[in-house]
Amino acid sequence: MTTVTRTFEAQVAAEGEWLSVTQVCRASQIDFAVVIELAELGLVSPRGSEPEQWQVSTRELVRLRTAARLMRDLGVNVTGAALAVELLEARRELEGRLRLLERCMQLSADNIDGSQR
Repeated sequence: MTTVTRTFEAQVAAEGEWLSVTQVCRASQIDFAVVIELAELGLVSPRGSEPEQWQVSTRELVRLRTAARLMRDLGVNVTGAALAVELLEARRELEGRLRLLERCMQLSADNIDGSQR
């Protein structure tokens, strides 16, 4: 009987680090051609003159992983995945702004209540 064991390696990359396109493809389980398409759509902004020499920031790796999951798990095409990632990020940003606004309003309400006593 043969037993298959998979080993997963995890590395926490510091913000501002860059990964080779090969590392990005492996880490996000995405084809090189798809990374090129996503870069053309503006989802990521790799540095380097030739696609084979590209480097992608670790911050953008999250975007690629999300796009890869959308394509793999939900069957979304490349363009749809890029749009969905951008919309998900916009939603997260708006939710954060809403929470901040709610805290400010609560602080204002608390200050008004405290000054009326």
